[in-house]
Amino acid sequence: MQQDDKRVSKVYIDINGAKQGLIIETTDENLPVLLVVHGGPGYPLYPIARANNVQLYRLFTVCYWDQRGTGMSYTSDKKSLTIDQIVNDTVEVSNYLIQTFSKEKIYLMGHSWGTIIGSKAASIRPDLFQAYIGVGQIGSQSASEKENYNVISEKVEASGNEKWISEINSVNYSDNYYKDRKYFSIVDKYRTKFGCGFLREGYPNSQGLRDIFGTRQYSFKEKMNVFRGIANAYQAFGEKMAKTDLATEISEINTNVYIFHGRHDYITTHHQALRFYDYLKASKKSFHTFENSAHTPFIEEQSAFLEKLQNEVLNS
Repeated sequence: MQQDDKRVSKVYIDINGAKQGLIIETTDENLPVLLVVHGGPGYPLYPIARANNVQLYRLFTVCYWDQRGTGMSYTSDKKSLTIDQIVNDTVEVSNYLIQTFSKEKIYLMGHSWGTIIGSKAASIRPDLFQAYIGVGQIGSQSASEKENYNVISEKVEASGNEKWISEINSVNYSDNYYKDRKYFSIVDKYRTKFGCGFLREGYPNSQGLRDIFGTRQYSFKEKMNVFRGIANAYQAFGEKMAKTDLATEISEINTNVYIFHGRHDYITTHHQALRFYDYLKASKKSFHTFENSAHTPFIEEQSAFLEKLQNEVLNS
């Protein structure tokens, strides 16, 4: 897609007693406002969106917010890293955007871990949001991981590669999978190999480093704080995320809900996203599958993703 006249600004605001950073992209501040709630936990989305020229700003004034403890919003206060606190922060950032851009409501998009935060915020304060958009939507994360392990094991067995088979059989899914570094390392290796991870083509750590250190909007300290934040966030949220089942925790969101999900996503599986959707009551809801995507359809099928946002969300 071609380059254009987007404007990028970096803003710090006080949210519930903590200095937090936002990067705002727009071509026209009269556009609807979209707040993006990133995944991880603790991994900001802006560096990846920037590196892949994600053009949400063609449709929205887009706010990429680094959650408490992450990058621009890093804090060493680990006690403040709770789901309830991040949800409350989401509400306050939304209020800030509504006031700043003189809107009655904004749009809220959660990605991966951010779907826990975003769906909870939308459920308690639906009055703030024109719609909630879940991308890589979490249902039961433990059930999702079990499904992922079973699918990968089947693919490895079918390959007939004895080395691969031996390696995948050296670990197994358990309810405590989130504590097992060896499990994560091996399973993620094969999730990437079979095109069902962050991107179908893979997203190696080296690329993540390049994307973060190539983000000129971040100071050097903020770039380093991304990695500090990832470690702290996993300590704070790893177990909670593994034990989350949004299909039973959230029964209703009183605004429009749109779920955008990659068919090949085995970080948060398509099956679990659909389960969340099926259980949910909403003012209006629809589920959209991206057949050629894994966990990031806004990168992998960006044109189709933007078209769905325009036709299904903004024009509804």
